[in-house]
Amino acid sequence: EPRLIITHIVNYNFKSYAGKKVLGPFHKSFTAIIGPNGSGKSNVIDSMLFVFGYRANKIRSKKLSVLIHNSENHKDATSCTVEVHFEKIVDVVRRDTCGYCTVPDSKFSVSRTARKDSTSQYFIGQRKVQFKEVAALLQNNGIDLNHNRFLILQGEVEQIAMMHPKSQTNHGDGMLEYLEDIIGSSRYKDAIEKLNKEIEVLDEERKDKLSRVKVVEKDKDQLEPVRNEAIAFLKKKNERNVLENKKTQFYVNNLSKENESSREKVEEIRAKVAESEQELIEVREKKKEKAKSSKERVVAALTEKRDEMRELEKQNVKVFEDRKHRKGKIKELTKKLERERKKIVDLEKLPEKHEEEISELTEERDELGNRKKEIDDSLKAAMHSLKQETQELQDQKEEQEKLLLGEVKYVNEAKQQLDIASVELGLFANKLTSAENAVERCREQLRAAVDAEKTAKRKLAELNAKGAKNLEKEVKLQELEKLSSDERRLESQLRESLSTLMEAKHSAQANRSRGKVISFLMQLKNTGKVKGIYGRLGDLGAIDARYDVAISSCCPALENVLVDSIETARACVEQLKRNDVGQATFIALDKVNYDTIIETGYSIVPDTSLPRLVDLIQAKEPRFHVAFYHALRDTLVADDLAIATKVAYDRKRRWRVVTLQGELIDTAGTMSGGGNRVSKGRMGSNISTETTPAELNAMEEKKNNFEEKHQQVCVSPIKTVFPQTKLLCNSVSSVKIPLQKCFLKKNSVSKQNSSIAVFHPQVRERRAQCEQELGEKREELRNTASQTKLLEHDARAQQALVAELKQRMPQLERELHEAQPDPVQHKALQDKVKKLTKGIDCICMLCSYEAASRKTDEIEKKKSELNSEISRIQDAKLKPLRDKLEDAKTRIDEMSKKITKLKTTFVGPILDIIHLHAMLTLLSHRNHSKCEKSIESTDAELNENVEAVERLEEEWKKLEVDGAAVLEVGRMVQLLVLQALGEAEEESGRLGDALQEQQEELKKLEKSEMALAEAHKRMKQNQEVLCADSNSRGEKIEHLREKLPGYLELNLIGLVGEYLGLNMVGLVGEYLGLNMVGLVGEYLGLNMVGLVGEYLGVRPPKKSWKTIRHLSGGEKTLSSLALVFALHYYRPTPLYVMDEIDAALDFKNVTIIAHYIKKRTRNAQFIIISLRNNMFEIADRLVGIYKTDNCTKSATIEP
Repeated sequence: EPRLIITHIVNYNFKSYAGKKVLGPFHKSFTAIIGPNGSGKSNVIDSMLFVFGYRANKIRSKKLSVLIHNSENHKDATSCTVEVHFEKIVDVVRRDTCGYCTVPDSKFSVSRTARKDSTSQYFIGQRKVQFKEVAALLQNNGIDLNHNRFLILQGEVEQIAMMHPKSQTNHGDGMLEYLEDIIGSSRYKDAIEKLNKEIEVLDEERKDKLSRVKVVEKDKDQLEPVRNEAIAFLKKKNERNVLENKKTQFYVNNLSKENESSREKVEEIRAKVAESEQELIEVREKKKEKAKSSKERVVAALTEKRDEMRELEKQNVKVFEDRKHRKGKIKELTKKLERERKKIVDLEKLPEKHEEEISELTEERDELGNRKKEIDDSLKAAMHSLKQETQELQDQKEEQEKLLLGEVKYVNEAKQQLDIASVELGLFANKLTSAENAVERCREQLRAAVDAEKTAKRKLAELNAKGAKNLEKEVKLQELEKLSSDERRLESQLRESLSTLMEAKHSAQANRSRGKVISFLMQLKNTGKVKGIYGRLGDLGAIDARYDVAISSCCPALENVLVDSIETARACVEQLKRNDVGQATFIALDKVNYDTIIETGYSIVPDTSLPRLVDLIQAKEPRFHVAFYHALRDTLVADDLAIATKVAYDRKRRWRVVTLQGELIDTAGTMSGGGNRVSKGRMGSNISTETTPAELNAMEEKKNNFEEKHQQVCVSPIKTVFPQTKLLCNSVSSVKIPLQKCFLKKNSVSKQNSSIAVFHPQVRERRAQCEQELGEKREELRNTASQTKLLEHDARAQQALVAELKQRMPQLERELHEAQPDPVQHKALQDKVKKLTKGIDCICMLCSYEAASRKTDEIEKKKSELNSEISRIQDAKLKPLRDKLEDAKTRIDEMSKKITKLKTTFVGPILDIIHLHAMLTLLSHRNHSKCEKSIESTDAELNENVEAVERLEEEWKKLEVDGAAVLEVGRMVQLLVLQALGEAEEESGRLGDALQEQQEELKKLEKSEMALAEAHKRMKQNQEVLCADSNSRGEKIEHLREKLPGYLELNLIGLVGEYLGLNMVGLVGEYLGLNMVGLVGEYLGLNMVGLVGEYLGVRPPKKSWKTIRHLSGGEKTLSSLALVFALHYYRPTPLYVMDEIDAALDFKNVTIIAHYIKKRTRNAQFIIISLRNNMFEIADRLVGIYKTDNCTKSATIEP
């Protein structure tokens, strides 16, 4: 593999090197630097350290500016620079010679420049960089700048031997840290510390869980009597279940018998159905023959009446037109009549209001009548004279009007014929479209009837299911039960919230009523002025009320205040003094010596039959257990003084014991207690909680929310469910009537469809005839239109003559007006006459209405005659069909009567059966699971019978008879089967008496059963959870403890020992003269000193084992070098620089070290400064250092 070497070093004005000086080239393996003392040999190493980023004090200078060369001949230097040139090579072994080849593009240089102002810069090649880039580059190439294993300076060899087993400070280096950094196990330090902390936390939690397990076990022992009661309850329940099973078996047996009887009835019904089928086939054959003969007769009669029908249709068109005209007049007259009737009503009311005025006006009318006669006479005379003058014109006018009337009459007759023809045309078109629409409507009705039949069948199936099991009602009942359970659940939650609220209120009241000092301190805690106050020690825990007197008598420290630290206690004391509240005693949790408490046996239960008070306390938080133990220690509690005396004065150990009555025996033997008044109340049976007003308001709001939710979820839905349940009970009867209507409608539509199918060809033929007649009528209409145009021409000529006469009329009227008397007086008279004649007009209108009514009656009479004629013809055509319809209706009535009889017979028992079946189902869901299974099997058998009946229904549906009756028969069979349930229920009542006694006995235990079962279950679950949690935490602690030694040993035996031992024997021992010829640990090895570090043990030749500290100087140097070389074998470093490491060794040992470096370390570059000839003579290359004129120079020699 490629490795890094230093090729040469270039110094510019560095220390004793003036100008540019090149040191090297260095050999790839072993280079020795030699020269006299003071010539600057160590400056070679200083130049490398300068480039590697060492500070000035590490290279024997106070600051960087001192490193700049300063001699008599070279005083103007302002900076110094050192360049170290590197390259990567690959060793090549060829027989006895070892060469190398350079890796392409692997050469690089690192330089550093220092200036007079003690600043420096780093360069990689010609690029200016930061030191971290230089360090990263060298670190990536194997030069460890963090631990400096590549560097051993003058006098530092023995420092390795003098290392402490472990560093005395957090930032120093000992033997342990030195080896861990080399091996790489120092990365485990953080993990070990983290595991230690986890072990401490888990150990504390495990102790807490164990104490809770003990408490739960005691609670479980206390529940033992309750468990016995529960067992007795279960035995009673089993007896009840045995009786219920017997009852169910009897019930099932009876149902099987009834099922057999129902099967026999079904067979009888099947036989009757077969007979009726045979009769039906015979009847169908007879009716087919009759239908054929009647069809032939109908066709013959139809052809005869077809011509008569045409004439009648023409007459019908005329009558229809007259009727239409009369109807229009009748409508107008009816409107007028209504208006006049309203006027009559108003006028009838007027005489009552204006009786006097009527009498006066009557007199005036008489007078005016007389005057009118006079004026009329004079008017008649004037008119007579005027008439004589205009007689000729009147005669001409009358002649022309007569001619015009004749022409108008002819025109009107032509228009009437035209209207009649168009009406006939519209009637024929309407008949055609109405016939087509009738056909389409019949088809739609048929499809609707089929759909209605399907829906009716589905509703019938649903109704049967409802009638058999009444499932919908059961669903509502179950919904009601669910709402009831929700109500009970919400009530329990409401009770819990109320209890929590009451406890909070009681706690707040207790806090207000306790001492002034405690209240002041808790106020400081709640306001946040002083943080770290936990509260009064007695309030931070709870104990059974049985031990209240005992703990209150023996532990006055319960009145002390627990805080987190001594600083918090001082702040509280300062506040008490400042506000002059009083005095208090504080317990600082951080000052309670946890380790001492653990060592004194907090977690060790005394081997006595009496419990410790501290184990009976339930602390608010686990960390408060230490405070309680600090206050109580190992105080035991006894029932009476005799037991307390026996245990307290035990020979092995004295115990502090207190009785339930408050008598205390101390470890010194003193006894206290008694008296009329005992101390109690220092610790409650429940842990008191600090509740703020805001929390109280929140609890009140939560309680109100629960009440509202209870009202919404339970009360309102129950009110709605009860009416729905009642309505479902009546659903059976409400569905039957629409079902029967659907069947009747289907039958009628099917008959209409058959009749339509018969008359459809006739309608087509009639349509063709109508179209032919329509063409003839259109031709007549065209001829009539041409004649009408001629008549209209003549009429226009006559109208022109009439217009001339009308133009002369105004002149004649003016002449008439001149002949009349005073117009103003005449107008006034006319107004009065109008007022008096309004009643006469109303009477005239009534008369005209009566006349119109008489005409209308005549028209209606004609219409009825025509309709009777049409109906007579239609009856003659449809009589066979009506006979069939009546026959079918009579059969339907007979079947419906039979159905109603069956319904009246079975409705009452059916409802009873349904009710009893629902009650049985409800009871089975609640109490009888076994009975439910048996009922389900019985229901399965009944369902088989129902399926058989349904198959019969399907066979009946194939027959063309009334389907509703057949379905009703099938349903009656099903209801007969269901009737068996009622009889079986009567038999099951015999076993009800035996069950009643058991149920009365069970009711006594049911009240406490639920609470006891829940408490036992809850305690058991808590015990299981705590045990599982404790076991898991214990296993985790053991697992961590097992892993801890492996991390602490850091694989030193497997890694370091392998190389520091075996390799010492094989490699170092033969050269260092230690005579190592046995196992590793016998001569040189590392030993662990517990958890406090490592020391190096050595046994020199012919001596005993000693630590390296107790060896002589040469032995220390030799042992340290052996350790360095062993570490190099374990983790090689490409570069080693050593400064006079052989100074303390004799000739022999220097020779051994030199040969070892020469032969065994060919995988690294060694640069060694030495003055011993037996060292540098073996080197591969020599670099000579000498000084002239206070300037160091060098020369390289190949030996």
